[in-house]
Amino acid sequence: MTSAARLREIATDLRDVAGAVGAGLGGVSDEALLEVMAAFEAVGRVVSAAQVLVAGEVAVRSRSELGDEGLSRSLNFTSPVKLVANVTGASARECKARLELGQRLRGAMLLGGGEGPAPFPALGAALDDGTVGVEAAAVIVKECGALATRGCAPDVVAGAEQTLVDETVALHLTTDETHKLAIHLREVIDPDGAEPRDEVLQAQRSLTIAQASDGMIRGKFALTPEQGGVWLASIQAMQSPRVTGPRFLTDEEAIADMIMTDMRSQAQKNADTVTELIARAAGAPDMPRLNGATTTVNVHITLDDIEAGRGVGWIDGIDAPIPASTVAQMRCTSPTAVTVFGDRGEVLHQGKMKRFFTPAQNRALAARDGGCVAPGCDRPPSFCETHHVDAWGDDTHPPGRTDIDNGVLLCHFHHSHLHKAAWKLIMLNGVPHLIPPRWIDITQTPIPTTRRRTTNQPAA
Repeated sequence: MTSAARLREIATDLRDVAGAVGAGLGGVSDEALLEVMAAFEAVGRVVSAAQVLVAGEVAVRSRSELGDEGLSRSLNFTSPVKLVANVTGASARECKARLELGQRLRGAMLLGGGEGPAPFPALGAALDDGTVGVEAAAVIVKECGALATRGCAPDVVAGAEQTLVDETVALHLTTDETHKLAIHLREVIDPDGAEPRDEVLQAQRSLTIAQASDGMIRGKFALTPEQGGVWLASIQAMQSPRVTGPRFLTDEEAIADMIMTDMRSQAQKNADTVTELIARAAGAPDMPRLNGATTTVNVHITLDDIEAGRGVGWIDGIDAPIPASTVAQMRCTSPTAVTVFGDRGEVLHQGKMKRFFTPAQNRALAARDGGCVAPGCDRPPSFCETHHVDAWGDDTHPPGRTDIDNGVLLCHFHHSHLHKAAWKLIMLNGVPHLIPPRWIDITQTPIPTTRRRTTNQPAA
């Protein structure tokens, strides 16, 4: 029986075992479940190591110096990657990784046609017996190879390889943990390599942004470690939970707390947080000015849409429209100049920047509200936007006057949520209250929301 036939027979047996295991998983104990998982991983490691071994042989037989006589080109494939992908059905990325690792684990081809000694014998042995996985092996090869490229002595590179293999096996390290250990070991062995490596990273930093056909603004970025540190520290600081005392809620407050709960994913929170950071920086006093004004978003909308609270607005430089609710939110606090058009396209109003609450008014709101007034929200005043309870109207501000009796603090998320939700905010005796929709409370009883600092202030 050939090796291929035997492997197909093993695959059939393994499918039978996997089917039986899958059918009975619901009745096994937690310990037995994890034991089965570990057993399948052991089988997978053996298979993965063999895949890398075979791919390495394909890479050697397809090396460029063989020309048209190489394996891949002789079979009319332009590269070994395309050949392996065609045979296996795996992605080009996966096939490329197998080929590269398999080739790097093999010895160099000698002039006489033979093969030199394997450059990573300890790793090769651990990979073959399944004690080190392919992902961890790729990490070890990459970092030890970098040491060799930097001119480190062969015995030093061999020592690093043995250390990484031994630690990974003895401490049952994950691939991520092996990677961290490899980087630390690399820096200890080759501290002078930090500068040239940083030059490479600095050259790779980038940020690209473009408008997509679906209306989203999409992009990608690559940050150097110090830039990433600034981003991560800033995001973590703005997203960190703040300690609050015990909260004893009425039934109405519990409903409001549930409805206003932040249901965003972590990725959505990250996008909102970075946007908030940029918006706050854009409004800083020392930011560059354009024609004497801070960074301003120009929005166009018709008078009918403003009065009806529907329709769309258009931001200069952005192809996709935004709904009227978003325009209303932006007009509360964002540095937004709104151009209002009549039904014949004539300009009825151009800009309005004096609607903002003053610093003194915002300090008073901070003292009164203590932060975002949404139930359960812990955002402090410094990270809140000021919302007009009665919507801003025209130059005389009826009914949306800009004073503390008409303002409340809301974080960006709850500010946006309020402009789109059926909940309403009103002021009673100088205190903000939420009015639930009728499907929540038929009586629409106002719910006080502010985190008042004083105890003698009436709630209603």
